[in-house]
Amino acid sequence: MIRLVIFTVFLALCLTPLRLPGGETDITLLFTGDVTFANHFLNHVKKKYDFPFALIPWFKQADISVINLEDPLTNATEPAEKPYVFKAPPYYIEILKRGGVDLVSLANNHIYDYGEAGLLETIELLEHAGIKYIGAGRNIKQARKPAVFDISGVKFGFLAYYGLKAHSESHPATETQAGTALRKLKYIREDVKKLRKKVDFVTVVFHWGLEKENYPQDDQIRFAHRVIDYGADLIVGHHPHVLQGVEKYKQGIIVYSLGNFIFGGHSRTYYQTVVLKVNVPPEHPDRWNIEFIPIEVNHWQPRVANSAEADSILNRIKKYSDVFEHTPFD
Repeated sequence: MIRLVIFTVFLALCLTPLRLPGGETDITLLFTGDVTFANHFLNHVKKKYDFPFALIPWFKQADISVINLEDPLTNATEPAEKPYVFKAPPYYIEILKRGGVDLVSLANNHIYDYGEAGLLETIELLEHAGIKYIGAGRNIKQARKPAVFDISGVKFGFLAYYGLKAHSESHPATETQAGTALRKLKYIREDVKKLRKKVDFVTVVFHWGLEKENYPQDDQIRFAHRVIDYGADLIVGHHPHVLQGVEKYKQGIIVYSLGNFIFGGHSRTYYQTVVLKVNVPPEHPDRWNIEFIPIEVNHWQPRVANSAEADSILNRIKKYSDVFEHTPFD
């Protein structure tokens, strides 16, 4: 079957609290970059659980909202031996619930900052809250397990991976030990092909790339192409802490980095980013399209960017996309 992919870029200037942009009947998916409720966020927000998502109430109205949770929610006290470690109190699960988060990726370099105990406590909190997770688990089977949603008869599958091998920032799951799912082509090929048979739309999430770089490495581009060839529709990336470009490759799209979303691991109180929105018509899920919602973050509270800033944010994404042969902006 030939899948028709329509790409659009959306300038989100007139959002209202009660309505998401786009078609009223479309199934909507939202994706963000890195989320860390530690350190500076913790000191500023304290127990104001509604604060982080207060200015973007439309986030919870999406059919599926996805974040990269880059710290364990845990009371564990033994940090890993590494320069930067993050953790947030378990009661911050309430932020995710009130914010409308449906799915979190745990495949990143900070989810194991407080060891297996921290990861396991996070998993248990998510399960109790009814929030799905991908990219990590109690063992390798669970870490590679997809999250599947059925929305209006359309099935969506999600997978997540981080790291190419074990090291101080990467703790791969094994048959008997908790950890993350490695970004190995063998795993991804098997997982995507298996999932492709069961769902209508496949998203693969990668925590990858070089920090503070606005362009992906050549090996990432080749890797992403392979994953689209395996059957993925959409690839969503993060880790560089900055925005990167967007590539159109065959029937799929690759968003190389969504930067930071709510990142309390850094003292910076103002920065700009985007939320990726995917619109899927339930009657014709092959005619999906994407939009970018420009965001300003002030003291770890996102809001839709004003007109001038929104133009600047979107123009940067277009600039970073110029290195690709085909882009959604063609």
